[in-house]
Amino acid sequence: MNCEKCGVDAPLAHRDVDGFPYYLCEACISGWDAVRGPSADAAEEARSPAR
Repeated sequence: MNCEKCGVDAPLAHRDVDGFPYYLCEACISGWDAVRGPSADAAEEARSPAR
C-alpha cells in the first residue's frame, strides 16, 4: 500500500490529520508529529492577549 502523502510503498499506519483519515508512512508521521509538537503550543502562548 502506498503512503497517501508521499506515495512511497511502505508499511503504513492510520492517522487522523485535521479531522481526515490518512494512511501514512513512518517518515510522514514523524514529519506531522514535528509540526504538531510543543513548538506549535509555544507559538500559541506567544500571541498577544489582545488577539
